Amino acid sequence: MSKENEQGNGRITELLSRLGSSEDIQVTDVNELSTALISSMTNASADDKSSVRTQQDEFLTQSATLLSKLPSSEESQTDENHRVLQVQGALLKSLLRMIMNDTHFADALLNSKVYPAILRLPGMVFSTTAIESSTKLPQSSTAAKETRPVDMKPMVAILLAKAYEMAANKDLVRDRSTEIVLEDIGSDKIKTRAAGFQALGLIVQADMLIGCGILNKEGLLAELMDCIELEPEDIQITLTETLSMACGDGKTRTAVGLHCSEFLKSIVLRGATKNQHLKGAAAVALTKISLAESRKDPSVGLNGLEGTSQGSSSKETKDTADEEAQMAKLFSNLLKDDKNDDNKAIQLNAVEGLAYASIQPAIKHLIISDKALLLSLLHLGEETKSNPLKYGLIITFNNLTAFRKRLSPEQEQMLKLKKMAGNASKGASGQLKDHDMDDPLDDEAMVNQRNITLVKLGIMPALHAIGHQASDTIRQNLAQVLRNLITPSETRGTLVQQGVVRLLMPMSLQQQQQPPTSDSTKTAATQALAKLSITLDPRLTFKNQRIPELVKPLIWLLESTDQLCQFESLMALTNLGSMGDVQVLSLIVQDGGVEKMENLQFSEHILVRRAATEALCNMIFFEPVFELYSDPKKSSNKIHLMLALSDTDDFMTRRAASGALAVLSTCPEVCKMIVAQDRGLEILRSLITLGVPGPQEDADEVEAKAIEDVMSDQEAVVDHAVAVGRMDELRHRGAECFKNLINIGGKEISQKIAAEGGIQQLANMIQTSQNEAVRYCAMEALKAMSDQGIKLQS
Repeated sequence: MSKENEQGNGRITELLSRLGSSEDIQVTDVNELSTALISSMTNASADDKSSVRTQQDEFLTQSATLLSKLPSSEESQTDENHRVLQVQGALLKSLLRMIMNDTHFADALLNSKVYPAILRLPGMVFSTTAIESSTKLPQSSTAAKETRPVDMKPMVAILLAKAYEMAANKDLVRDRSTEIVLEDIGSDKIKTRAAGFQALGLIVQADMLIGCGILNKEGLLAELMDCIELEPEDIQITLTETLSMACGDGKTRTAVGLHCSEFLKSIVLRGATKNQHLKGAAAVALTKISLAESRKDPSVGLNGLEGTSQGSSSKETKDTADEEAQMAKLFSNLLKDDKNDDNKAIQLNAVEGLAYASIQPAIKHLIISDKALLLSLLHLGEETKSNPLKYGLIITFNNLTAFRKRLSPEQEQMLKLKKMAGNASKGASGQLKDHDMDDPLDDEAMVNQRNITLVKLGIMPALHAIGHQASDTIRQNLAQVLRNLITPSETRGTLVQQGVVRLLMPMSLQQQQQPPTSDSTKTAATQALAKLSITLDPRLTFKNQRIPELVKPLIWLLESTDQLCQFESLMALTNLGSMGDVQVLSLIVQDGGVEKMENLQFSEHILVRRAATEALCNMIFFEPVFELYSDPKKSSNKIHLMLALSDTDDFMTRRAASGALAVLSTCPEVCKMIVAQDRGLEILRSLITLGVPGPQEDADEVEAKAIEDVMSDQEAVVDHAVAVGRMDELRHRGAECFKNLINIGGKEISQKIAAEGGIQQLANMIQTSQNEAVRYCAMEALKAMSDQGIKLQS
């Protein structure tokens, strides 16, 4: 062993001895000792590791003694007690550092005496409150309520979570934890039982698998329910909050519903207590049980496992709905009560309960109809810095603003088949339902109205506050809420004025953020920006300096598998491209926007095909794109596709594609490519002959057929003036193409057009069209043919 290592071991021995005496140990000593132990293990040779392990074991033993030390309740504010509390906090942090630097240390910790001491540590402050409530001592006589720092419980939870994560055998950890917890909660001392229930909650919080393994021990929940009503309310609160957390596990939730529902109902629905904290915690647990069961079968709710889809009656379902509404009103009253403004635990339970309950359309309607409740939620959102509260609030807002999920054609067909087969669940009215898919309270008009209401009430300051230094989970839900709020066109101007762009832009960009932006967050934020770009002037909405920043996320959104995202991104890019900003157009090209637009011209969805073609039509005016489409070596297939889309059934796709050809046909190379296509001239002739009868054709029949061609299937009422206007748009584009082919393509192309009846078709168009621009293009085309020496009359 080197001299340096000997000195280090000597210092470790000295610090361990001081830790053992505990009388003069300081925070700096604890930090130095843990650092030395970490360094010693890192640098130790294989032969020396056993001696370092011995030192670690001694450190754990001494830590157990110090963490078990209780300050005197009569002298809780003395300097000595303050020192002990600070040292205990430093020990927790040191143990966490050692676990993170040495995977084997986690098992040593969990098998040592320090583990039960850690579990019981946060319960010490809890136990004094339990004693006070049971003995009815005056407030001033229990100075020990302040015997633990406020952050002791989260520090322990973090330490336990890391230790459980690193543990080699979780089954052994669960068995040891069960032994410790059961020993404590079976004690005849209130303080010890309180610490045991608190430890159980910490284990569930730190590791759901281990915690639920304890709760699912055969007979435990039933045994707890037999005596829980005799315990002080503080213990009841701790157990109820633990049960609520454990409901995140399906098996445990079923067990809680079976064994604990009556106790929870007695608190919430039968007035067994006036304690608001306890009521809120119990209501959250009941809500989780109810919603989990109702998602499987709407006829099963608070009735727990007793109801079945066959045996439940309309009365039972109505009773369940009434009970759920009663709990939602309880959450509402807790939040509206000024007395609870400083009670974070009550607020958290109430917000968590609303977050779960607001999944249901009826509860959404109850919340949105209660202006006082909404204002309380918004105020809480503006004021809180607690991430759990922020999460509960943003989930509630997301539920309130979310639109019903759009089903794909395949999913719609499957739902129809399911209903025909009679396998869909039945609601109280006997109508077939599938997770509230048919509930009118979640119709698009109702959701739009909820969003408008929230915007009018002033939700944006709360959302700004919630988004500040938030986790990605919160930001993901925030982006979804903003997208939902932007969906009704009536809200967009107000939201822009209130700074919605400032919130959305960072979430849509792949900036160096901590935590980094997830794809789902970026998708929702970019889709919201796309909606703004479609209906509002980008120059006013984003200011000129921010417009180029939109290009990259919008092009990224084109790769989404969601066709609505593709469509809205294409529409937004069309709007940006129409401004003629060279920087924006260059960025679209550089980021691969043109290629992605071309790929989406093959989409199966007609609206996506249309939007892609319209976006490309705008891009054609940009010289680099024009040159790309004019290159015969690269663009023959592109011209072929534009010609094919000029002959499609959808008028707007046809208009965009033929418009692009009208622009491109000013290039001689494009003219040659058009003529070289098998049906190139034929497709263009179909445009100029639209609605124009030939010598042997009935004019009314030809016009009727043309109207049918330019009106979509969804337009039941045909407006004649609109139809004629659309025909003129297509004729104009066709005539422009012919004019360019004749003027620019040369006499050879003109002769080919004439040989296929083009002269007569252009002449017919001049005679029948009422549109000046159409007649002018046709006359120019005929004049050019005449100038080339082609006879216009036989």
